Amino acid sequence: MNRTYHRGDMYYADLGRGIGSEQEGYRPVLIIQNDTGNKHSPTVIVAAISSKVDAKAKLPTHYLLKAENGLELPSLVLMEQLRTIDKRRLETYIGHLEEQHIRRLNRALAVSVGLIEETPKNLIMCLCPACANNFYGTGSYYLRRVHPDRVEKDICTYCGQRPGFDYEVVKKKERK
Repeated sequence: MNRTYHRGDMYYADLGRGIGSEQEGYRPVLIIQNDTGNKHSPTVIVAAISSKVDAKAKLPTHYLLKAENGLELPSLVLMEQLRTIDKRRLETYIGHLEEQHIRRLNRALAVSVGLIEETPKNLIMCLCPACANNFYGTGSYYLRRVHPDRVEKDICTYCGQRPGFDYEVVKKKERK
């Protein structure tokens, strides 16, 4: 059966094994390719979707979706995790995003591919001690604990391995 794929459709897809920080495995994806390409090409361009909304850094390339449009959990569309995949990797249809979401996702996509520049005022990241020291060590960033009284630890956003705390990461201004 020939399916019709549209920009804004969400499917479960098998992305296979990833390397490093690449999104992998059986997971939701969002089709971001235009409908002409979707109609004529054997491949589609997708963005990975993650339900780990608290474990991910708040980046300008991320777009938060509520548990709606077929998604069971609140999720982040990771517009920096783009892949071209064969349509045969697309399995279960999840749902379609409304136009308001697609318009906002266009901005995150434009930031991701460098069409517009967006520097976040403050980037919040969970960092383990080793990764926090790496940021300090460059001399380019200020780090401030977001909740200094918090004892519960999350997994480090940067390395994805060790437990850490939420930090506000601010790039120091360059001297001329």
